[in-house]
Amino acid sequence: MATTIDREKECPFLLRIFTRVGGHHANHEYTIDSVPSTDELQLYTWMNATLEELAQLIQEVVPDAQHPDARVAFRLIYLDSQRATYRSRDIGRVVNAKANNDQQKTLDDCRFFIGDYLDVAIYIGPPKHVSRRGSDWGAREGGGPMRNRLGGGGDRSGGGRFGRDRGSFRRDDRPFGRRDRF
Repeated sequence: MATTIDREKECPFLLRIFTRVGGHHANHEYTIDSVPSTDELQLYTWMNATLEELAQLIQEVVPDAQHPDARVAFRLIYLDSQRATYRSRDIGRVVNAKANNDQQKTLDDCRFFIGDYLDVAIYIGPPKHVSRRGSDWGAREGGGPMRNRLGGGGDRSGGGRFGRDRGSFRRDDRPFGRRDRF
């Protein structure tokens, strides 16, 4: 549910966005002491900012994002305070050529907390791999169907967190720490 914020009266917060053409930054690049050293955007915004608004701001600064076939994928980077490490979660994508449901998601809808980061991947041209869903957004390095890595179904859910054996978890598939409460 969207948060009602009067942008004339509410103070914006600083949002740090890390962009990369061709894919996301690796999780290990985010540590307690450092973040990726290149391609950082800093902007002031509100919790009711949509992914579409953020994509438009990114397009003003990153020329590759202006391409008609550009796809902008958003990933939330947050601190797991129990493990003192950063975790990530894909939150949506905006495609220049067509409208989709993710465009109207707000930062609040994505469970963004002030102090979290956004990692933005900018893809240009048609997808290289088209899955059963017709998208390559879930593909990881190496491509191919996700079922080979998760030992089960063709999507990331793999029958739920309890349907997999503990040995098949990847770092990205583990519970989200503080976000499990929501």
